Amino acid sequence: MRPLFTLLLIAFCQCMVWAQAKEPTLIRLLDRDNHCAFEGTTVTLDTAHYAESRNVSYSYSYMYPKNFKEIWPKEEVVSEVRKKTDAYIDTVTYQQVDDEASFKIYAGRVIPFPVEKSRMLKVADILTVDKAVSDHIKAIRAGSDKELGKVSITSFCKGVKGYRYTICVKGSRGDTEYIYKVIVAEMPGSDELIFSHFLYRYKATLKSKYEPIGITLANSFKADQG
Repeated sequence: MRPLFTLLLIAFCQCMVWAQAKEPTLIRLLDRDNHCAFEGTTVTLDTAHYAESRNVSYSYSYMYPKNFKEIWPKEEVVSEVRKKTDAYIDTVTYQQVDDEASFKIYAGRVIPFPVEKSRMLKVADILTVDKAVSDHIKAIRAGSDKELGKVSITSFCKGVKGYRYTICVKGSRGDTEYIYKVIVAEMPGSDELIFSHFLYRYKATLKSKYEPIGITLANSFKADQG
């Protein structure tokens, strides 16, 4: 009887060790480093035709074609992905003169997160962001993303570096092609992470001309940190 009890005890201990090994640890989560970017033909972002812009409020930067018209709303327009009472909204659109292509950059969801060291970072904090990102991906795949809408997805990837995330999606709807990128990173001067969005569209008949531009611009859209 005693040998059987000993074997059962050893098996139980091994199961506990395996279970603990599978549980996420803070170090393991922070060490994650999976790259995600758009692949395909790109263009050279020379300063004669492209300029750089940086949004200090949301801590990201991007490039834009100088021959695209920059459009800011006359009054503050709240993106569908945010509540109308949210004070952080900031949306800018760049449009080709004949409306053959355009893209907009806008702020999204914010998540409480101790980036300003108001308290110790915990595993639960990162798992909360993991879930928010997973929920957003589910919305994209279900066609319920309020800005992108229902598209036929042709490529998708998700990247993560610690608690910062990148989502890259290419898709189509009717005669329009879409390049959609979401970055999740720190909101400067706050204990929050923010979803920042880049949404590019172009006419499918002009894919050879505008897809390389879109891929290049999307890959230039990056958070300042990490």
